[in-house]
Amino acid sequence: MVMITDLPFDLEKKILALVPKESRPQWQTTCKRWYALRQDLLAKKHLAQTGREFILLLNTSVFSTTINLQGVHNNVDPAMEFGGKLGSLQDSNDLQIDGIFYCKGLVLCTMVGKQRLLVCNPSNRETRYVKPRSNGSCEYALGYKGSKSSCVNSYKILRYCRYFDMQMRRTVSEFELYDFMSDSWRVLDVDEHDAYISARGVSVKGNTYWVAKRYGNQFILSFDFTREKFGFLPLPYESAGPGVSVDYGHKDTAVLSVVRDEQLSVLHQYLHLFSFEMKIWVSNMIGTKKVSWGQFLVVDVVLLNVVSFVVDEEHKVAVCCSTDKDDGDEEGTSIFVIGENIQRHVYDEEVTIDGSWPHLMNYVPSPVHVVRKSTRKSKRKRIARRHQPEEGTSARSVEETKVTPKAKPKAYRSF
Repeated sequence: MVMITDLPFDLEKKILALVPKESRPQWQTTCKRWYALRQDLLAKKHLAQTGREFILLLNTSVFSTTINLQGVHNNVDPAMEFGGKLGSLQDSNDLQIDGIFYCKGLVLCTMVGKQRLLVCNPSNRETRYVKPRSNGSCEYALGYKGSKSSCVNSYKILRYCRYFDMQMRRTVSEFELYDFMSDSWRVLDVDEHDAYISARGVSVKGNTYWVAKRYGNQFILSFDFTREKFGFLPLPYESAGPGVSVDYGHKDTAVLSVVRDEQLSVLHQYLHLFSFEMKIWVSNMIGTKKVSWGQFLVVDVVLLNVVSFVVDEEHKVAVCCSTDKDDGDEEGTSIFVIGENIQRHVYDEEVTIDGSWPHLMNYVPSPVHVVRKSTRKSKRKRIARRHQPEEGTSARSVEETKVTPKAKPKAYRSF
């Protein structure tokens, strides 16, 4: 006699895919593994129907978005759809966010004023506030130690500040690490270096990478959260040589992105050379000491000021988020789909709040827990009442809404 548990995994998936969506509450407690598998199948089916899922920071608010790229090479216009918005959590007013950083299922949000940080998992709606030891203009990054991350206790937050000290009359760099387990910050003892970060950081396999400059040269600055050490990697292009026409009104564009949480991608344009050529590379191998590159895309595009991008390997295109000023010198945000013989405009925001830089990034749901701070006395009660997250659910499937930022989208209850 064949037991249910003896069924092949592929057959299990086929059977669960036929279960009506409405019947899930009745069998949720019957088998947690089946319930989690069913949730994952529903999430993948939903994303396949609606398109790639992204997180977009726009005018101090964070949105879940999808862009359907089916038929983009057959003159079918890409469709962009806004989902839920990260709204009020414990406060009556919406959170004002000026920076986001993604690392394997978790999103680190920096608030306007940098008075507190928020770490959250959009898929299971768990959140945690973290208070910096001091405010100010700093770079924050989220990473984890080791090759695997199953809970937030393996994650750490890096705080990187670089400023000119008037008393010492020199540039000073400060580094601190926040440990979720001990709920504390500590000063990181690293060798002093004068690298200037010129683009947002990204996380690959738990480590962080930035585009940085030193003595006029660009390179990739890396931080290994396991060894707690910085490293330097070469970019896949060289600086422009002498003897060329230079437009000093525009700077080179160099932006990083992540492919499948495993590879690093670089977008570059020689804007100061009057060049419209855009090149994108994807790493073949990446670490904090070595990197090798493969060329992904080379296109000529109208001048863009790309501040973030993501690549779609299946359709051989890049989704680029850019900013530009209109005739009235007001900053606006645009989103394009760029590919070979393709430049499709999919979104426009006429006015961008001053000092708020938009940020588009990939999002992959993860069941990782964000353990909240608590006293020993209340720990048992919290464990007993803890909500079991639905594995595989996406940020969009938490609460479905078809809205745009201007329509004031309905806020998530917990994300």
